[in-house]
Amino acid sequence: MSFKHLKASLASAAATAPTPAPASGTPEFIGGTAPSKALLSGAVKRVEDAEARAAALQAELDRRAPVEVALSLIDSVPGRRRRLTAEAYAELRENLRANPLVHPIAVRRKPDGRFEVVSGENRLQAYRDMGRPAIAVTVLELPEEQVNRAAFFANLITQELSDYERWQGFQREQELTGLSQAELARLAGISDQLVSDLFAFARLPKAALEEIRAHPQRIGVKLVKELARLSGGELDGQVTEAVRQVIRGELKQQQAVAFVRARPRAPKPAASAKRILAGRFKFAERRVVGSSVRVDFATDGVDMAKVVERIDALLQEMAAEALKDAARS
Repeated sequence: MSFKHLKASLASAAATAPTPAPASGTPEFIGGTAPSKALLSGAVKRVEDAEARAAALQAELDRRAPVEVALSLIDSVPGRRRRLTAEAYAELRENLRANPLVHPIAVRRKPDGRFEVVSGENRLQAYRDMGRPAIAVTVLELPEEQVNRAAFFANLITQELSDYERWQGFQREQELTGLSQAELARLAGISDQLVSDLFAFARLPKAALEEIRAHPQRIGVKLVKELARLSGGELDGQVTEAVRQVIRGELKQQQAVAFVRARPRAPKPAASAKRILAGRFKFAERRVVGSSVRVDFATDGVDMAKVVERIDALLQEMAAEALKDAARS
């Protein structure tokens, strides 16, 4: 659904929705699922704002002809470069070595006359590695608060972002604009379900997100959805360990969920046994397992009352010794 269709649908619903009653001294909760005119009008306004920003950025790109700028005048911005594998970056560099740059990088002019990259960090780095003196750029006149937004949407449209990087971009855009996940999906031209799935990253343990941040290309949204369902409780440690092992290649993605669900069992303590002999014959066998002691007599002629009496006396003696030790310490 396009911005135009989304806006028309919301506007139509707003026109027929009930107008909220004037506020009284006591707030009133009104049940039901029908949205009020005020809520729908607010949704229309948010979509209109997002539509206007997207149109303004496209118009800016369309009207500005690329120019050549010396690499020495262009500054990279930490966190704005899309992560590529070593193989993907080498392929990009060799492609640019053999072919002209089809898509100029986008830059923003800084107050000191230099430029900062908005989109195209990997292409710029490839030119630096090849020793090229200059690169074709499109100079955007964007306010400070729109630069990161423009960089995200440019990468989303023209490049293969990891699912983690997509989530980060959508999360930042939501914080800046207040758009719902459905509205973000329409702004980006992708399905509501995909945006909803991407926000599953937010439910992972912080330690797992730190692992993914360092290697975002190695964990996909399909696995993240499953791990998110197991997160938020006693399995967080297992979730983080599963992510760590997938990233290292020690665990396949399809095995990660089973790994988390298979809680590690504490090993059973080893049992020790001793046979008690009466001459050549077995009188009894004593077994120790953890903090338990068991005695099995080999004959029925044992006076069990006497056995219990002696055991009780021994335990009482040991208890008195433990009390003395505690008093000394």
